[in-house]
Amino acid sequence: MSGPSEYQCYTDGSCKAADGAPGGWGFLIKRAGAAPVEGYGKAHGTLAKVMEYQAVAEALAVLPVGARAVVFSDNQSLIENLSKQLANWTRSNFAKIDPQIVDSARKIAACIGEKQLVMRWQWLRAHNGNAGNERADALAAQGAREAKAELSARRRPGPR
Repeated sequence: MSGPSEYQCYTDGSCKAADGAPGGWGFLIKRAGAAPVEGYGKAHGTLAKVMEYQAVAEALAVLPVGARAVVFSDNQSLIENLSKQLANWTRSNFAKIDPQIVDSARKIAACIGEKQLVMRWQWLRAHNGNAGNERADALAAQGAREAKAELSARRRPGPR
């Protein structure tokens, strides 16, 4: 149950099956009585799971100090890891963590600690009509499309 001042952070990541592995991340943050905040970005040579974690890191980065927040994701392993493993990863200095997500996991932990965020993690079913999740998905897909377009433009011979 979300309180009146709780930030609802919908996050998603995407990766296209194409040369150069173009990917994107996106988030939508909603809070009662405030305008929604959106963000997205792109990457090359990535994986969907990397983009999923980056989306969480980017969303937490825009939250104010002391915020109460719930992160919604349709990635079950991400929710499991962040709710059950993040403290262990931090204690072990991220020794036994997938090297592909370690940078984002460090950023997530640092953000929570430095900003004293009060976090909850909530899985939700993908493509199930949840407007926040659908918007985060669309933003992540936009980032991946932009990354793919950049890669395509690089491969085309330019004017001589």
